[in-house]
Formats: sequence, C-alpha cells, structure tokens
Amino acid sequence: MDDRQPFDGLKVIDFTRVVSGPYAAAQLAMLGADVIKIESPDGGDEARQMSPNAELAARNMAPMYMACAVNKRSVALDLKNPAARDAAERLILAADVVMENFRPGVIDRLGLGYAAMSARKPDLVWCSISGFGQTGPRAGSAAYDARLQAMSGLMSITGQPESGPVRAGYAVVDAATGMAAAFATAAALVQRARTGRGQHIDVPMLDAALSHMAPSVAEWSVAGVTPGLSGNQGTSGRPTANLFRCRDGFVMMAANNERQYQALAAAIDAPALVEDPRFQDWESRKANTGTLRALIEAAFMEHDGAALEATLDAAGVPASRVRDIPATLADPQIAHRGLMTAFDTASGGIGQPYALVGAPFSFAWGGPAITRAPPTLGQDTETVLAEAGLDQAAIKAAMS
Repeated sequence: MDDRQPFDGLKVIDFTRVVSGPYAAAQLAMLGADVIKIESPDGGDEARQMSPNAELAARNMAPMYMACAVNKRSVALDLKNPAARDAAERLILAADVVMENFRPGVIDRLGLGYAAMSARKPDLVWCSISGFGQTGPRAGSAAYDARLQAMSGLMSITGQPESGPVRAGYAVVDAATGMAAAFATAAALVQRARTGRGQHIDVPMLDAALSHMAPSVAEWSVAGVTPGLSGNQGTSGRPTANLFRCRDGFVMMAANNERQYQALAAAIDAPALVEDPRFQDWESRKANTGTLRALIEAAFMEHDGAALEATLDAAGVPASRVRDIPATLADPQIAHRGLMTAFDTASGGIGQPYALVGAPFSFAWGGPAITRAPPTLGQDTETVLAEAGLDQAAIKAAMS
C-alpha cells in the first residue's frame, strides 16, 4: 500500500521571509514537500530576530521564525554574488514550485524571475506573495500585517465603540495570505498534473484579507450597510452572544437560538430569563439588553470560569472562558488531536525543549506531520548544493 504524503517528492524553493510566505511554504513542507529556504547569509529571514526574547533573537532563532520553518532546509546565499545566483538558478530549474514575497520586480532584476525561469522550465509553478499584487497603482508599496489590517477594513469592525479600533492580537492577514497561497499552489499543482503547464500565482495580502472578510464585505456590497465596531457582540446580534464577566475572568457565550437560551436559564438557575415578560422573545430581549446582561453576569459572578464553562457545555450552550495560550494548550482536546510537536534540547539550535503547532487537519493516512526541526541559518547549504550537482569549487564560490 502506498502511504506517501501528498507532496512527497515535490521540491519547493522558498525565497519568502517574515510570516505570510514562510507560513505558506510550511504547509507544503508538513505534507511532504522538500522545502529549501533561501536566505541571506547576513542574518537570514528577518523573522529570525523578531522576538522580545533577546537570547533567541541573538541566536537567529526567534519563535516567529521557528513557527513557520518546520520541515524546511536552510541554504544561505548572497544573491548579489553571481556564483550564488547561478546556484539559485540551478535550484529553481530543478524544482516544482517557487514561492517568493519580494516586492514586485525585485527578483526579476536579479534575473531569477518567473518569466526568465518559466521560459526554460514551462511546468514551473510560481507563487508570488505581496501586499497588493504584481500590478496596479499600489503594486510597489510596502506592506506588513498591521497596515493591511487597517487598510482592509478589518480594524474598522474590530474593537469597542467606546475605545476605538484595535488590531487583531496576531498576524491574521499574514496567516490568511499564507493559507491562500498554500491552497492556490496545491490547486496549480493539480492543474499542472492535468495539463502539463506551469502557473504564475499572484497572492496579494489585501485580497486575502477581503476574501476572509467576505460576509462583512457583503453587508456593504449587497445590503449597503457599513459594518462598524461591535466589540464582542456576536454577528447574530443576540444579547446572549457576547462576552460576560465571571468570578475569575470572562466567558464568551454564543447562545443564538431559543433552545440555547432556555438551556442557559436552566443551567445558571435564572428563571427570570424565561418568566420576565421583558425577555419573552429576541426582540424584547434586545430592547432590554442592559437588564438582561446584568442578570446573566450576576449569575456568572457566582462561578469560576472553568466550572461555568463545563456547566454551560453540558447544557448545550456554546461558551468558553477566555483562556491564555498556556491554558489553551493544556486542554486535553489539543493533546488528543496531536496538534503540537515537541522537540528536545538537541533540536533547533536553541538549547531548550519546545513545541510547535502542526497542520490544522489530519488525514486517515499519509497526512501532515512535522518531522524536522526549524533549521539554523544556512545549516543545509553544502548538502543542498551538492545534491544539485555543484562541485566543491562551485559550492565554495556560491558561499563566498
């Protein structure tokens, strides 16, 4: 029986850096692709230094970098060096996929762009990730996640009306872009298998953000309503789909239908929620939101978040206490799913044990897995170049 992973035998040249591109390439790597990360010898991917932990940043092994570098091999090449460019060209022409997130035009000026390479290898799948796309009035503009959160309208619907907009607590646009790029690359590989032709994929961060916000965008494009700041209010608009205080923190609840509302009242022993005429239907509940919230929070404040979550869950009311990341990772569901891969002190060049998040799905067989620790800068340069057929003199010249 053939239990190989979907991308086993696939070679990917990864010129990307920071988050969106590295995250995309990591998805392919976890599904079996041999992802060769090309980095500058002078510090490498700048994400290697992006950490409040000074020691890890000094080691060029910041957690941001490590999270997106699993299963990859690192090759350090100064692309200003002609011998290094020749080596990179050889790697590209032996690959199935190239992923890059240079500003539009940069890799072309190095002589390594899609037009030049695909002319020599027509079945090459090339994925270009950028802030705004390869063409258009903003094509050359710099983009980071925070700028795109503001520019896409995401921040206009995130935050409290009293305090104003806030950015999401993680690089949500980078992640959305990376997943879009991985999906598009997988689709292009299926297309290539059917047609024999390569593809140039253009993945702008702005487009990815709007795609993930499609329901909110439709509020305007279909109904003419401009969504605004809604705080923690659920999209249903139900008063019981919101954030509530409990004795030791907060609980986010999503009681959106009548059955859940009735179950909530019984679970927290609050008969007024169903007996009071002010709460007889959703319209009256909405009209009396403040009073309803006060009753619910008074009941919630008698319980710790963990106990309250368990009670509501048993009653069929969707709710969770607001957890920090350590509490989330301690949930037995995470262990059951095998979502985290642990590494010992000998792995990854940081001198301490750690764990990293894997793929967000599983297969019955041949599925995603983390099998290789994030590489130190350039640790695989000689091995990869030798595999590509360079002799020792050429390798030395490329690394100089």
